[in-house]
Amino acid sequence: MSKPYPKDNLCPRCKKFIATLFDLTTEKEEKRQPKEFKTRGITLSSKLGTKVRVKEQPLTISLESDKIKLKKGEYVKLLGITSTERTQLYCSNKNYAYLLELTNNLDFIATGILEGDLDKMLLISGEKEKEEKCQFYEKNDIIFIVYGKFPDKKGKWILEQMSNHFSELVQGKDVEKLDKFDKYNIERDFKKRTKFILQQYVRLQEIFTDQEIPYVEDTIRIDYVGLSSMSIGVISILLGEENLNLDPIGEFETPEEDKEMKESMLTARIEAIAANTQGNTGATPRWIAVKLGFQKYRFLTFKKLENDYFISMISEGNLSKIEQVEKLLEPKITQVTGTVFSGNLKPFNELKIDLEKNFSNRKKFPPFSFN
Repeated sequence: MSKPYPKDNLCPRCKKFIATLFDLTTEKEEKRQPKEFKTRGITLSSKLGTKVRVKEQPLTISLESDKIKLKKGEYVKLLGITSTERTQLYCSNKNYAYLLELTNNLDFIATGILEGDLDKMLLISGEKEKEEKCQFYEKNDIIFIVYGKFPDKKGKWILEQMSNHFSELVQGKDVEKLDKFDKYNIERDFKKRTKFILQQYVRLQEIFTDQEIPYVEDTIRIDYVGLSSMSIGVISILLGEENLNLDPIGEFETPEEDKEMKESMLTARIEAIAANTQGNTGATPRWIAVKLGFQKYRFLTFKKLENDYFISMISEGNLSKIEQVEKLLEPKITQVTGTVFSGNLKPFNELKIDLEKNFSNRKKFPPFSFN
């Protein structure tokens, strides 16, 4: 291809990304040195008697930095790819490589118990409760991950671009059987494409809208409530077994025993996810969203309480209502969380009976009352 090269680095005929062209244009930009001008007594602004607008320099994207800063305070810490069979295919930042394994663990619960597609996760860290987000997109048994701070729509755009570019690179290949040479070439080529994707992200800032799509539903239904201390489940209440995909554990003499075992199994998996996330990221998951359909979600939520207690819930509907449900439960739960868990389950068993009675009256909110 002869000069002038297309500015978007796409082939004029097939409209596909050309890595070689991207290298040529990038090197040209990086090597270009600013001209030296001698200072003059008269400037353009003094001639015109007004301010001259200085052209904004293009934002430099460096994949080597721990945090890739974009515009409007947005940033990306990780772009990653893993298969549903747990084969890690790409990781832009090795410091966050653990998120690929965590993604597979989350996907296991999302597609299994919660019967949906893993969509996103909100993490809260530090005393200032800084919020960061993991967003996910699965296509053809490959899960794409972006981690950082950005609106949902922009995260979705990044993930779709990652999917399109990666699909071109692995076309006709089995990602589970790549040899070292193929994997090296794919990683090298995809790294160039990720830089191109983020450059396009910055250029499209004015086109993107930060407005989120509202939830379809105006209510939230609670299907599970759990209370734990230091990853030990002390209360497990399964409220909507019919809404969750819980595998039979064994044969029991009574339905009560069967329900109790399912509650224990569900609590163990939820606590494993919470502990795994905290241990690796140093952050607490506030919620994990699983997509069931257009703007239809199921959520696994966590909230930290006093004395290292956590309340977790599985819900479906409008996530904005979950805090009001938590506030409704707070006066009851604080009766048992005033001291560190000592191993005595009696007060927790009494609270469980009370909560089961309350939720038998209402599982869907609003109104935010058990009466």
